[in-house]
Amino acid sequence: MTGRAPLLAALALVLLFDPPALGQTVTRLPEVLEAAEAVYPPEARELGLEAEVLLEIDISEQGEVLDVRVVQPAGHGFDEAAVEALRRYRFRPAEVDGAPAAVTIEFRYRFELRQETPPPPAEGVLRGRVVDRESRQPVVGALVDAGEAGVAETDADGRFEIADLPAGRIRVVVVASDYERFETEELVAEGQATDVVYYLEPLPRSPYESVVRGRRPKKEVSTVAISQGEITRIPGTHGDTVRVVQNLPGVARIPYGAGAIIVRGGEAHDTRAYVDGQYVPLIFHFGALSSVYASELIQEVEFEAGNFGARYGRATGGRVEIVTRDPGEELRLVADADLYDATGLMETRVSDDLAVALAARRSYVDAVLNAATQLVPTAFEGMGFSVAPRFWDYQAKIAYRPSENDRLRLDVYGSSDRLAMTGVNTGVETDSSMETSMGFARVALSWDHRLDDSTRTRVVLAPGWDQIRMAMEPLLFDLNVYSLTARAEAFHDVSSVLSIGAGLDLLVSEQNMLIQLPVDEPGQIPPPDFRDMLGHLETQVTLVQPALWTEAVIRPVSRLSLVPGIRVDWDSYLEATWVDPRFNARWQVADGTVLKGGVGLYHQPPPPQTIVEEYGNPDLEPEAAWQYALGVEQHLVGPLHLDFQVYYKDLRDLVVVSDRVVRRGGEEVLERYANEGTGEAYGAEILLRYDADARFFGWLGYSISRSKRHDRLRDRTTPSFTEQPHSLVGVGTLELPEIWEGFSIGARVRYTSGNPYTPVIGGVYDADRDAYRRLPAPDSRSQRLPDFFQLDLRADKEWDFGTSRLSVYLDVQNVTNRKNAEGVIYNFDYSESDYLPGLPIFPSVGIRWEI
Repeated sequence: MTGRAPLLAALALVLLFDPPALGQTVTRLPEVLEAAEAVYPPEARELGLEAEVLLEIDISEQGEVLDVRVVQPAGHGFDEAAVEALRRYRFRPAEVDGAPAAVTIEFRYRFELRQETPPPPAEGVLRGRVVDRESRQPVVGALVDAGEAGVAETDADGRFEIADLPAGRIRVVVVASDYERFETEELVAEGQATDVVYYLEPLPRSPYESVVRGRRPKKEVSTVAISQGEITRIPGTHGDTVRVVQNLPGVARIPYGAGAIIVRGGEAHDTRAYVDGQYVPLIFHFGALSSVYASELIQEVEFEAGNFGARYGRATGGRVEIVTRDPGEELRLVADADLYDATGLMETRVSDDLAVALAARRSYVDAVLNAATQLVPTAFEGMGFSVAPRFWDYQAKIAYRPSENDRLRLDVYGSSDRLAMTGVNTGVETDSSMETSMGFARVALSWDHRLDDSTRTRVVLAPGWDQIRMAMEPLLFDLNVYSLTARAEAFHDVSSVLSIGAGLDLLVSEQNMLIQLPVDEPGQIPPPDFRDMLGHLETQVTLVQPALWTEAVIRPVSRLSLVPGIRVDWDSYLEATWVDPRFNARWQVADGTVLKGGVGLYHQPPPPQTIVEEYGNPDLEPEAAWQYALGVEQHLVGPLHLDFQVYYKDLRDLVVVSDRVVRRGGEEVLERYANEGTGEAYGAEILLRYDADARFFGWLGYSISRSKRHDRLRDRTTPSFTEQPHSLVGVGTLELPEIWEGFSIGARVRYTSGNPYTPVIGGVYDADRDAYRRLPAPDSRSQRLPDFFQLDLRADKEWDFGTSRLSVYLDVQNVTNRKNAEGVIYNFDYSESDYLPGLPIFPSVGIRWEI
């Protein structure tokens, strides 16, 4: 019982918005060349409902359907089904005065129930499920064709059933959008059911493809959505989906591949990371070898270099969000190991409405580096210290669907990193040790509910724990944060012209700090040994940070989207309220051409260590930034697309170090920090991408930028710490089945300007310390490191055994073993200097097995 696709006789063609000019004549109305049948809404079928939907269709001069709008809705799922079907129609274009012309027509789509006749006696039954070979998720809407015996379409769980099959061997063909055609033979026994599971291979897909679900519109200016799949074969990413963000225009390269995300001339704390809307303190492990979340459970990664919407705040830079998926339908096991870490994953469906997934990763980088130091000591010469990093992470997911309109999910995940260094010169001890550890844990319970076809809500509650510890005897900074984050959101499609969303974004945290660092007092002469200035502080800070936001998507015409929004934040510790208005727009001016722009105000609280009283300034105010961006997206030819953007950031109330003496609590104290900094960042970004096909995908990104900071207390303007005027990244992966089935190679090339640094012009002997003190140059960050260049290569080979797959890969970073400069080191009296070398050639051999 499906909807009957109307043909020309059922068409009501009416010219609406593009009537012919005076003296012109419509010489031919549009004609249907290819029709598509709508899927009859299950709820309506069960209720025995029939309906007629009146729609408006924009048809181009080529006969393509550009847009479909519901004029007279029918509800019960008929509207969505009709729109989806009409988007797959193809027309012979209308003609005006004998020439093809674009028109808008009305179209009535009639849904009628077909009368079922009693089936003949069953001879055999073929039934089963169709699932995605990679993710094990059900493939919805796949057609299972058993020839003359019958055809079935998979339901929401990927299930199908074809009855009345003749006994014997039958040929089965399965086709679905975005999947390779699947063919097989089945033996059907008389009077019995044959149960099968068909695994479809997804077609190659661009790593930049936006996976849009429901009715979420594409509305931001600088959003890139990175999907899991072929992206894991990009060289230098360690097979990690999130690491691809580091290869996008506007993202600064960090020394030694460190895990911070610094975008558009900002600082590390300006960009926030999220997992399913919940803030996490870090998104990469030390060294950025891997992200903190298993790629196998990631649906996509959303990255916004700036101008993000009102739903997010407390950041003046960008946003990175890991969007995770529900566990798959079938039992799936994955094991992946290389020279540095090992990952395991298990997911399965427990019942029709309950599924679970478990994943974990553990590194052994410390053991590998120690062995490499012994085997190839010359490769690590000049570092002057030894490093022993270790990390692990875990994820557990339970997804429960009590009804078609509800989903409950419990997500437990966490991460831990520890980095120990020996042989560090502290200036007091020549062979000290340093330890840094970071970790977090989250328990997130979420409820997604659909009230009707136009309204949905989401509620998330997530207690958590964060920890940062940095110790270099006798210095210590230890921060433990116990937090509770909550989101309550609602989204409603008022009409085809207006959609609105609103919500609460709440963060409550208790921050416990143990600090043992030198403390300056007004008028104090620094003693010879900084250990005589050590202070000791144990304090607890409670923060309550609620925010209310609302945002609208206005579509006055079919190709224009206007997105105004506003966000109001409050901070209990700062006792401050700030209001951030934001606006974004997208306008499709022609087929394949989109203009976009945005402007918005963004605020973020100062870092926690700058507001505690003994070491900071409790009277600090939030930092602010006005962001402006303009861009164009252009389809060039075939799979080639271009994205060009220019941006400007006006930075205000930045926190800078202050040596002023102020009166606080009736006493004269050092101010230590003040909101006396300003700055600006501006530049242009170009992304030329080649959409994935059966053989190749890749992109080329270039950015040119400047980022300056002005310290009003010292009347000094300097480049930002990571200002990189030029940055070029090119990546690509090529399948080579003619050489070896399942074999692919890839390359990544990177070039960036060197980071600025402050040179040391000499040393002064300090007799009290029996050591030399450095004399920095008067002009801060006045010199640059040499430019950075690196070539990475990767080769993959996969064997397909039907129900399982085995792959091996070789990923080599810095193939040319170029000694890139990551910093400057000096001898004991600062009379000689040398560049601190970056990582040498860095190979990784791995094996992956999936069932």
